[in-house]
Amino acid sequence: MSPALMYNFNKYVKIMDQHDIYNDEIINIDSCDFLTPTIVLPLMSFIYNYNKRIKEHNDSVVNDYLHKVLGIKKHTNTTLPFRWLDETTDNSEELTKEILSIMNPIPEMEQSLKYIFHEIITNVYDHSLFDNGFVIGQYWPKRNETDYCFMDNGISIPGSFKKSNIPFKNDCDAIIQAVNGMSTKDEGAYIGRGTGLNTVVNIVTQGARGIVLIASGNGVVEITRNRVTPRKIPDDYIKGTLVSLRMNSNRNIDIYEHMVGREYELPKKIKRIKKKTI
Repeated sequence: MSPALMYNFNKYVKIMDQHDIYNDEIINIDSCDFLTPTIVLPLMSFIYNYNKRIKEHNDSVVNDYLHKVLGIKKHTNTTLPFRWLDETTDNSEELTKEILSIMNPIPEMEQSLKYIFHEIITNVYDHSLFDNGFVIGQYWPKRNETDYCFMDNGISIPGSFKKSNIPFKNDCDAIIQAVNGMSTKDEGAYIGRGTGLNTVVNIVTQGARGIVLIASGNGVVEITRNRVTPRKIPDDYIKGTLVSLRMNSNRNIDIYEHMVGREYELPKKIKRIKKKTI
């Protein structure tokens, strides 16, 4: 598997570190020589939500890719360009078809993928109180890997926990509790356990041997088959929640095998992503 999603997310953080995010109107990304969905989506969400502008990249190849993934230029059939989550109507079925079209998975994997995308998008509608949501994806044919990124500008996982009076130690802990099944979905007065996100992480990491990265509030957590890696990030780098997935498309996955709850644990020490010049 290619460099982990945390590596890509760090590049986004470092772009932000180079700016006064509250006062700079233009964001310069020239220091980032390769773009992936995990870099592009939080960047574009930040620019949209805080009324910023992005400077054209000085490398024409990088700039060309940015224009394609944003739908400004015609894209290839390996790119799912910037798509909106409909605020009023669940358009997960339509988006799932578009996502599958760039990946061309084996038939035995389609059911698992449809479940994954439906659950992630449904979580946005059920929990985030968002008014803007975004999806992009990229298939890398040489590696037979696809990155999918989903982001909303809602109240975040920690914000949702606070609203529901669910205790948590820090924002990474809130994320891992959500992964382990803690649900804030309001069923009358009931706050209970949900299995959707846990099953998604199980399918991606245990079934597809892929990677999941979730960033929300001041926390970001990357989960692989054998490791959970949390990091603290500065205020306001993420508004809402980012979910990034990476997996290949040739694994025969039994979805029911991964519906059994699995507990993921944070390490005792959570590092902060160090602020430094790229």
